[in-house]
Amino acid sequence: MATPATRSGERAWRARAAAAVLAAALAAWAPVAPGGPAPAQPPGGAALRRTAPAFGGVAAVEVRGLPPAAAAAAVAAAFEEIGEIERLTAPAAGGDPPAAGGVAALVAGAPARVDPRLARLLERARSFCRWSKGAHGPLGGRLYRLWGVGGAPAGAASGGRPTPAALAAAVESARCERLAVDPATATVTLPEGSVVDLTGFAAGFAADRAADALRAAGAANGVLEVGTVVRAFGPGPEGAGWPVELPAFPGTDGPLRLLLRDQAVAVAAGGARPIVIAGDRHAGFLDQRTGRPAEGVVATAAAAELGIDAEALAVASFVLGSREATFLLGALKPAPAVLWLLGTGAGRPLLTSHHWSQLATF
Repeated sequence: MATPATRSGERAWRARAAAAVLAAALAAWAPVAPGGPAPAQPPGGAALRRTAPAFGGVAAVEVRGLPPAAAAAAVAAAFEEIGEIERLTAPAAGGDPPAAGGVAALVAGAPARVDPRLARLLERARSFCRWSKGAHGPLGGRLYRLWGVGGAPAGAASGGRPTPAALAAAVESARCERLAVDPATATVTLPEGSVVDLTGFAAGFAADRAADALRAAGAANGVLEVGTVVRAFGPGPEGAGWPVELPAFPGTDGPLRLLLRDQAVAVAAGGARPIVIAGDRHAGFLDQRTGRPAEGVVATAAAAELGIDAEALAVASFVLGSREATFLLGALKPAPAVLWLLGTGAGRPLLTSHHWSQLATF
């Protein structure tokens, strides 16, 4: 579920890299005086960076090394792909017609042809559901509604906790094996009572699709930020990778700084969309095996080759906790990197990790 960050978190995430990018872009596109020397190009080539609303926040796309017209076309294609994935994964909105081939057009109990991109996304999300033993998957919509994430609680009194009976029914609706997906024919069968929720998957998949669009347009050096996911490819501005600054979490000394090259990183922060019931505050990520909010983790960060994998791993690792997740991570090849900040959020968190030290930093 891909995990939306607060605006302040997003600003912290991008602050260092954005300032450097802006300065480089201004230098790269500065007009040349007649007869004067051409302005020095940044090491990664001329830069073009654009932002646009996406997934309830702001998405950013940057490419380097392309001529201006080609760069603009590549960035436009990337944003078009981000918008398409957001459209396909959006739940039904009151009064709005469902997106053709999207989640909102699925009818429970009846096989339906969907957009091939959505079929691939659902299949990948289902594979993560199985890997996580059902802790994080694509059918958690009913559970999240029950706890009031993304709207008023359904099936529980206002301000109250879900009843045991309602929780049990919602947990059953989220089981991995209930969803049938055939990527070859782009056919999906949604079972009665289940609700698709691709938060924790969709933003990363959108970043991957946008990266593919950039490369298809000729880009060999770029970075994309969608939600809490950053996907980078190519050598970056200085040749050592793309600088990424993760948000500073409560109780830590400052932000974490990484250099990404053909990698993605995602963050799941428990305070990004908290569940508050009867004065008690819970993390906004549910263990879909029990239907209850995850405990003992302040935040996680995960790095992998693909954006969808990084986002899914960040959320699943948050829900599973470091001990269970570390055991399951050992089966994944190539080995992803995961960082946990353990605690309640009231004091300094305990840091533990899986292959995190293998990432490049600055």
